[in-house]
Amino acid sequence: MLSSKFSRLCMAASIVSGCIATGAFAQEVRLVGKDSNIDVIGNLLSSKDGKFLVETDIGEFVINQDLVTCEGEACPTEQTYVYDMEISAPDEIAEVLVPILAEGYAAAALEAEAQLYDENGQPVDTETVDVGDHKYGEKHDFALVLTDLEGDDVATFGIHTANGARLYERLAKNDAAIIFAETAARKADRSIVSEGQGGNLRAFDQERVIAVDGFAMIVNPLNQIPSLTAKQARDIMAGDITNWSEVGGSDAPIHVYSFDPQTEAYHHIEKLLFKKSDKTLTNESSIVHDRTELTTAIMEDVAGFGIINYAAKRSARAVPLRTTCGIIQDPTNFNLKTEEYYLQERVVAYNRSDVEGYARELVDFLDDSSLDGLVAKAGYIDLSIAADNQERAAERLAAELEEGENEYEAELVESLLKNMNTHSRLSTTFRFAPGSKRFDNKAERDLMRMVRYLKENKPSEVVVVGFTDNKGPFDSNLLISQERAEAALEHIIEVATDGELDGIEMKAAGFGELEPVACNDSPRGRAINRRVEVWIAE
Repeated sequence: MLSSKFSRLCMAASIVSGCIATGAFAQEVRLVGKDSNIDVIGNLLSSKDGKFLVETDIGEFVINQDLVTCEGEACPTEQTYVYDMEISAPDEIAEVLVPILAEGYAAAALEAEAQLYDENGQPVDTETVDVGDHKYGEKHDFALVLTDLEGDDVATFGIHTANGARLYERLAKNDAAIIFAETAARKADRSIVSEGQGGNLRAFDQERVIAVDGFAMIVNPLNQIPSLTAKQARDIMAGDITNWSEVGGSDAPIHVYSFDPQTEAYHHIEKLLFKKSDKTLTNESSIVHDRTELTTAIMEDVAGFGIINYAAKRSARAVPLRTTCGIIQDPTNFNLKTEEYYLQERVVAYNRSDVEGYARELVDFLDDSSLDGLVAKAGYIDLSIAADNQERAAERLAAELEEGENEYEAELVESLLKNMNTHSRLSTTFRFAPGSKRFDNKAERDLMRMVRYLKENKPSEVVVVGFTDNKGPFDSNLLISQERAEAALEHIIEVATDGELDGIEMKAAGFGELEPVACNDSPRGRAINRRVEVWIAE
């Protein structure tokens, strides 16, 4: 039966999805408006995403749950959880990455199964969650319920969405024991946590880089534009460049596809491209709501352009990035792991200094070797070590040698080139502050990852190679790079306490400011160039 107020319901609430005759009701409910004339009786088909789907004798209706009171045994009951641990993260990380990591922990440490529930108490199948389908801008809270092999509840974890300073406020107030951030904590963020007696977020046990998230400029595969600068990408997004011919392509208008400027997804792009600029997204852009919608639009539009997480680019073509000094950066899995690509961020986990119980165990699990597989499963770039034959870098260096150097530098370049042609580079790269040989927290953990890799692959030779930026005298930079390489080699050997490196020839070499992988015209570029690489000979 349907109330006589049906006509007003259709007009005022705009909730009709169809009017089709249906049969008898199996789970009958009554939906009564809280502040309106809504009065519907029908079969409750579903209650998810804040909406009721009801089948009546004249059709199906979708009604916002906050507009009505549900009466009947089939009505969902509000689930109240008592959380054994609470985690906060930005929306996509909260919905996709954190549950997968927590499920991995539950299986490994507790031999428990985990089921994720949304804020309506509806189960979420994380096995079929595609990060590309995440709807940006939707804020959710989740409950991850852990059960043992007998089906008894073991623990319940709360996963709450938060962004920016709110993340650190939750950590400071102990509303969350662990948070996940999409960039390293700033000084102000660290102060918030410190003042809340949450500890020092720079401490080794409170900061863990668990993934990187790179962004690719994508076009239709038929668009063979050779490269774009970050400035050109910004001007395209802002509508200052409107035709592909302006950036070396064919004479065709550029169609910009973008996430909504109010969403966290867009804020990543804004931070990377529009920082220190008064430009904003063009009003002519087509707004999409998730990654799948963006890649689909690009694949259907030969003139399309968008920026998306590298792991979600699917069949779209990722355009190489051309730096201000002419270095070409390909958004590849390897280059993202080295952290040399310009358009990328770290995913960092922070915890309070006083974590205990399940939170303590989960924090320890974030150092487990199985974490990389879980990160990759969630659609992020994990920190597992990959190898590259250095062919492109060697070609660039050979071209520089032909352009002419002084005799002293030419000999060094020849030596560097010879080593490049006989060794593969590993993706794990150690970086330093100016004039420093001190490792950051990520590098300290990368040492353990490096030893595991060398133990498993047993290369015949390992060369630890140091480089610097171009600030200061050439010979001084050469000496600094050698010292950093030797310090990194010593660290690697110190970590290998069980003979993991026995039988491997270990060397250190420094090449100063030769072979920059980024431009030395900015603090960020110079920081990228102050690095130690690890090369292996098979």
